[in-house]
Order: sequence, then C-alpha cells, then structure tokens
Amino acid sequence: MPTASMHDGTSLQPERTATAVAAMDPGPNPGPNPAAALRDAGYLGTKTQIQDELDAIAAAVRQFHTQQPDQVMKQCAAYGARLTELCVLLHRVEALDRQYTRVRTQQVEKWLAELDRQFKISSRLIEVARQDLTLLGGM
Repeated sequence: MPTASMHDGTSLQPERTATAVAAMDPGPNPGPNPAAALRDAGYLGTKTQIQDELDAIAAAVRQFHTQQPDQVMKQCAAYGARLTELCVLLHRVEALDRQYTRVRTQQVEKWLAELDRQFKISSRLIEVARQDLTLLGGM
C-alpha cells in the first residue's frame, strides 16, 4: 500500500506508539463488544496518551457495523461523555500550549460529531425494526 511522503522522503503518516497500534488491531476476532478502554475521569494525560485514546475510540467506532444498534448507542454515550470531558480539559490547558487547541478542534470535536451521527443511525435502525414488528403483527 502506498504511503504519503514529503519531497525529502519523510513520511506524512503519524508515528504510532505500541499502545495505539495494539488498540487499532483488534486481532483475529475482536469478539462481540470491542469497546475502547477509557481513561479515568478528570485525567488528560500527555499528547501521546490523548492520541492513543482517540485512536482506540476510532478503532471501536469502526466496529459499530458489527454490533446491535442498542449496543452502539450505549458506546456512543460513553465515548461522547469522555470526548466532551476531553474538550473541557483541553480547553483548560490551551493557554499553556496552543497545539492542544488543534487536538480539540480537529480531532476531538470531529469524533463527537461522528458519534452523534452514529447514535442517530442506530436510533433509526431500532425504529425501523420496531415498525417491522408492528407490520408483522408482533406488537
């Protein structure tokens, strides 16, 4: 697979830590609920730890299509809460390092929007299933 690189041959791919790679690779069979492990409440961590946590959430979101809609909605709620907390914590430290602003606006807020979209999709799938049951006379 080709990779993007600058004119001097430097890779444009972000460096991945072993933790991020392990979180992104669910292995041969991720099981029925490959949920990402969230950090403790109120904990921000280093930029690398934040990136690793975002990568783990991204890997879990990519598995939503294999799960039941109600499970997806539960995970969206958990990840959404953690990402909102990250937004607040990142906002607090933005005055110390402006790079945190980019992490918040270009990554965390994008994942919050995607989780909102996934929640709505799952909600609609549940409603379609309910309507199917009603039409079949099941309710």
